[in-house]
Amino acid sequence: MDLKIFFMAIFFVIFGIILGISSKDGIYAKYHTLRKNIKANKKKIIIFTIVFSTGISIGILIMLFSRSNSISLLIEWISGLGTWAAVVVSLWLATGRKSRLKINHGQNIDEPGPKKIYFIAYNLSDKSISLEFYGVKKVGDKLFYREKNLEPEVVKAGEFQKRSLKLDIIEANLKISDSYKGDIVSCFAEPDGNLHCEVINWKEEMARFEKANQKLKLSNNKIL
Repeated sequence: MDLKIFFMAIFFVIFGIILGISSKDGIYAKYHTLRKNIKANKKKIIIFTIVFSTGISIGILIMLFSRSNSISLLIEWISGLGTWAAVVVSLWLATGRKSRLKINHGQNIDEPGPKKIYFIAYNLSDKSISLEFYGVKKVGDKLFYREKNLEPEVVKAGEFQKRSLKLDIIEANLKISDSYKGDIVSCFAEPDGNLHCEVINWKEEMARFEKANQKLKLSNNKIL
């Protein structure tokens, strides 16, 4: 092998590793955001894919049939479409049977006392799921934080598990402030270690708290 090509390959490998490590936080956050958007619009994406693929297939079928009046070619094409349709239907059914879990969060805006963030896991499936609140962390950190060790609890179909952490506790343990511009991750875990997470943009979260405070002040001024 040419030494020049060898050293260039080594350089690009090292450069790729450094680039991957330096941008892992952003990639992690974007991956979770993309996965959340895909889950939220899963049916629309599947329907669009089916309609789009069917349109392309019909167009190609018409083109082939107009160019060649071969019955055997037409039969092969229809057979291929049938196989593809069977795969799509199988995937659709498998997706529908899969246990679905939605991770969300909220705030104690309308409640007295210190500011809190609620972390909620909704069981949208037709069967019970055992879950425990795994905690929160900054994107890129290895360790999660939670106030205490929590035992897994069974969340029945259609119900949810709710946990909360005080805002100042989160900031103190994650070593962030209200001005932090990054993301944090909240996760619930199944007994087998499978994590279900949500990426929370901290800047947007603080903006919601600030907006709620402004509304509260306006309401108090009107009362006075």
